[in-house]
Amino acid sequence: MEMINQLQDGKTKAFAKHCFERYSPEELNAASEGTPDQDEMAHWEITAGQWEEAVATALADHKAQG
Repeated sequence: MEMINQLQDGKTKAFAKHCFERYSPEELNAASEGTPDQDEMAHWEITAGQWEEAVATALADHKAQG
């Protein structure tokens, strides 16, 4: 989770770690192509921008692991 650990915002980082651990690269890729999940945003108290950054970062970390 090298890229996730570089995130500065605590909420974004926590959600990115959750995404990395819970979702497959395929699921994250599909999520990144859609709109931010309103339920997750409310639960994690994050903005659409934070959601998008977290999903993209989790996906990048999955890809980096090969």
